[in-house]
Amino acid sequence: MFSIPDTFGIIIFFTSFSLQTRTITVLSPSQTTFSYLQDQQKSSLSCLCSQTSIQHDVFLSISPHLHQVCSSDFVAQQWWGYLWGIDAVSNFLDLQLLSTQFRVLASLCSLAQQSIDNDTSAFLTDKLVTLEAMSLSLFQAQIDSLTTAFIAQTPDKFRRTQSFIYETFRANQLLVVPETNWQLAFTTAANNYVIATVPRISFGTNYSCITSLDSFSRPLYIDANYNTTVLPGVVASCLPIDGIRLSTLECFFDSNCILNLTNIASTRNTTIWIAKPLNASTPSNYTSNSLIGSLVDNLFVEDWGIKSNYSSYYASCAPYSCSYKYIDHNTILYIITTMLGLYGGLVVIFRFIVWYGWRMYGKIMGWMRIAPHVTPARVVPFQPAIPIE
Repeated sequence: MFSIPDTFGIIIFFTSFSLQTRTITVLSPSQTTFSYLQDQQKSSLSCLCSQTSIQHDVFLSISPHLHQVCSSDFVAQQWWGYLWGIDAVSNFLDLQLLSTQFRVLASLCSLAQQSIDNDTSAFLTDKLVTLEAMSLSLFQAQIDSLTTAFIAQTPDKFRRTQSFIYETFRANQLLVVPETNWQLAFTTAANNYVIATVPRISFGTNYSCITSLDSFSRPLYIDANYNTTVLPGVVASCLPIDGIRLSTLECFFDSNCILNLTNIASTRNTTIWIAKPLNASTPSNYTSNSLIGSLVDNLFVEDWGIKSNYSSYYASCAPYSCSYKYIDHNTILYIITTMLGLYGGLVVIFRFIVWYGWRMYGKIMGWMRIAPHVTPARVVPFQPAIPIE
């Protein structure tokens, strides 16, 4: 049998070496406190946001930077007019075709900017839903995932839209104004003077815009006779948009090339306007020999200018409490408190037992004293009377 001191000693021993799971709650933690708790209690920390749905523009900004050609003189109306001239045009020559292609380039820049603005606005009005506050690393990973999808989907959506327009135009075999794909043919009286359209064959004897639309190109001849002088990297195709997509900007980085074009265009009746060459020292994701079509397919974007602000996110999340758990040995105070509680409990229990037991004993004894005493009946054995004669 263990004595009471031995029993208390065993209890103290096991209480000292036993482990306990503790839960700590911090109300309205600041960002600094949250970061500290993240470093100390990464696995068990839980901070519930007071606002679980946060709009992207609260913590995210997007400011795309486009290729310099979209802000250059080559997409300005003065440049188109200079190449077109002010004479009445009866036949579209290559300078007029070049003017048309640069007008198409300007439209593509404008459409790309519009597409970027629309998609960016829609993306920034979306909401990030988080029940718990995210750490800086998790927040950055989430932002990277969202923006990567946005950067991939936005140009892809633009390409699909442009492709639909191109294919609709080609499938219906529409005649463009420069007549680079089809040309009008006037018949004789024998054919009732019907005006017909026939495919262009000027790209080569074995080539027709009926069978091939954007896989073939030819140089643009800009000299007076329109048969010798060409611009490096600038071509024509069945459609002006195909011609500009298959061209490069090589010539327009070269001041000599631009001067050559200016001198030839100045021989006509036109208003002289000299364009500034593109700056070759400007950092770019594209080379001077990159096809303009590749720039178009990527929305002319050099840099998306995406910036995130974790502090703004955390301020909007505004966790009202953080709680975490940890396992630790019982402290001396806990052991003392436990023993005092155990001692106090035993004292109360014993007091209850003794007090109420004594009272119960007194009541029982009182009942026994006041109970009536019953004299037991005396049993006399039966003896029959025997008469004596």
